[in-house]
Amino acid sequence: MKRVGVTGAAGFIGSHLCDRLLAEGHEVVGIDDLSYGSVANLSSCIGNPNFSFEVLDCRRRRELKSVFAGCDTIAHLAAKKIPRYESALSTLEVNVAGANAVFGVALALDADLVITSTSDVYGNAKPPFAEDDSIVLGPPTSRRWAYATSKLYDEHLALALAEDRGLRVTILRLFNCYGPRNHLSWWGGPMVTFIEALLDGEHVDIHGDGLQTRTFTYVDDTVDGIYRALATPESRSELINVGGTETLTIRDLAKEIQLRLGIGLPLRATFTPYTSLPGNYQDVRDRVPNTEKAQRLLGFEAQVGLDDGLDRTIAWHRSIRVAEDDIAALG
Repeated sequence: MKRVGVTGAAGFIGSHLCDRLLAEGHEVVGIDDLSYGSVANLSSCIGNPNFSFEVLDCRRRRELKSVFAGCDTIAHLAAKKIPRYESALSTLEVNVAGANAVFGVALALDADLVITSTSDVYGNAKPPFAEDDSIVLGPPTSRRWAYATSKLYDEHLALALAEDRGLRVTILRLFNCYGPRNHLSWWGGPMVTFIEALLDGEHVDIHGDGLQTRTFTYVDDTVDGIYRALATPESRSELINVGGTETLTIRDLAKEIQLRLGIGLPLRATFTPYTSLPGNYQDVRDRVPNTEKAQRLLGFEAQVGLDDGLDRTIAWHRSIRVAEDDIAALG
């Protein structure tokens, strides 16, 4: 890799990937429409002579091709997540049209491509999820499945273009990434919402019974998986899980965060039934990866344990509150 284009560069994972690419000596061209990302996430990149950034919607194919001109590798991270409180239409349009545009640009520039998909595509398959396992999605009457459906379509299209037109693409299915710079809303996932609620002196809001399981992956490990895929031509036309090794229930996650914040038990939580959520919401009961393929093809194995990752994440949440207090005191 010499010159790498990154979509979603100002987002949570994208900004960390830009940091890693620059640290490894690559030239990076980042784009983001800033709908969820923030230029502040790129503070460590801006000013680096090997970094450039454009505010751009990745669906604008002509402009994207111009900005990414000269890139020999592209990482496509821009996406919209589960439409829990929003329209499913936006999620479907952004994810499908965005991937379409990026695929076309990669073909036109003869660039290698890595796209991030999601563990959500497995739906309610039997864990641990392997890449060739069957998919078990819920009905289209639940808009929760729009995200998984859009990403699954992107996967099919990528592999079809690889077979028919020579697109050199690797598809990574990410598992519950967390860490600093995550979006401070439900968009950032349960880790963010639990930490923020407890720091505000409130109860955490747990959907369902809280016994659903998740495998969380610290952002440095997620980025390491993406970087390894970018640098491994042998991974092209492959689907690969990128996930951590520690699994726990959502209820236990909330307890662990509460204890690490110095708040004693019992758990400060309210439980919201799925029937109270909009859009006929349904959940995935268990989300656990089989990562043998990532180990074999990429040499990838998560390094940051949940204890260490939680401490780093909580420290970041505290730091941004201190910064906000300092700004408020000045003005």
